[in-house]
Amino acid sequence: MGLIKKLFGKNDKQEVNVTASGNTIKIGDAASITFQSPTVGSSSGSSENDFYVYEWFIKSTGEIFYVGKGRGDRYKEYHERAYDAEKVRELYDTDVKFVAQGLTEDEALELETEEMTRILNDTDDCLTNVATPYFTKRDSGNAKSKSTPSFQFETAPILYARETDTHYFGIEGRPFENVDLANLSRPHIITKGVLPDEIKIIYGGAYERYYKEVLSLLEANDSKLVKSKYAKSVTAWIYPCEDLVTNNDLDRKNAEERIGHIVPSYHLIDVWKLLKDKYGDIEIPEDTPVDIHPVNDRCPLSKIKNLDNWDAGFDAGFKYWEKGDDERKAGNIEKAIKLFDKARANGYFAPALYRSYAMAYRKLKDLDNEIAILDEGIARYREEERDSSQIIIDLENQRTKAIEKLKKQKK
Repeated sequence: MGLIKKLFGKNDKQEVNVTASGNTIKIGDAASITFQSPTVGSSSGSSENDFYVYEWFIKSTGEIFYVGKGRGDRYKEYHERAYDAEKVRELYDTDVKFVAQGLTEDEALELETEEMTRILNDTDDCLTNVATPYFTKRDSGNAKSKSTPSFQFETAPILYARETDTHYFGIEGRPFENVDLANLSRPHIITKGVLPDEIKIIYGGAYERYYKEVLSLLEANDSKLVKSKYAKSVTAWIYPCEDLVTNNDLDRKNAEERIGHIVPSYHLIDVWKLLKDKYGDIEIPEDTPVDIHPVNDRCPLSKIKNLDNWDAGFDAGFKYWEKGDDERKAGNIEKAIKLFDKARANGYFAPALYRSYAMAYRKLKDLDNEIAILDEGIARYREEERDSSQIIIDLENQRTKAIEKLKKQKK
């Protein structure tokens, strides 16, 4: 319902009951409103009327697995971005049919979207198209397989398969591996973001606590975290989140090729349970107090423009962050920091800004300012109404590294 949020305002705190059917949406007790679904494709601006809409299908079953719009020989060309569709074409005997020809580009875009909507609403065909129109009863085959279990409290999810993977290629999801204590000597924690539903259901809204407890329990176990997924010494991958089984298969294959052995994949919850059973309740260390003396001319938070309007802040400040990050990558660090200051002063508020600041100050070996800006980011994200646990953990990990370096510097 992202479109509804856009229409009614990002910060609207009023709760509304929203139901959808076809292209009709009813909000609370208000009258129904009909929206035209945006097209799944984008226009090239052509004024020609030689476009068409085509469908790739499997000959033996008649199942349509891809809908596209094009002109010329597009219908029979290799589609680099339609990876799953090309895999289907490789494995099955397929053919093509045209829905309509002699169309303007706008007509083709609208018909493409309408035809995808029809297939997803009125048939059981599994589309491999990446984009899915609004107001469909089901997603395309890129959604999770129907056999994927729902999230449960303090229960590891599975490495899930998409509907496309299962339907066309026979790939099923599988559980994370059972944790072997011997493999926790040098683990690597995967840094992929945790979904809001995972935080709410699996971690009961306390993801930060579980994550920090696992770090403390690993320390009690004399485990040493390794930074790289493919470090020669890595003994396990710990996932705080779900992931695609196909991603995991590829990672395992890469590990075997690069470091000579397959790395077991564990879920954070399972690691927590095993170590908790071994060590019991363990104290989570408080944030390390550190004496810093940052010197900068950033404007105070109270004077930041668009402080309470994220969208306006993004529009006004993003361009400065983008230019600043280009300068940082080019080695113009002080110029980059000035641009980050402009982005921040105009209301740009994003994890990328604080990461860029931290990397810039690290390059200058200005650890006082690095820690100070990370402290600000952590404090601001703690005040967010939405759950920002993963962002806070990432910033805190960066802060811990900076503090360790500062301590060594002072010695």
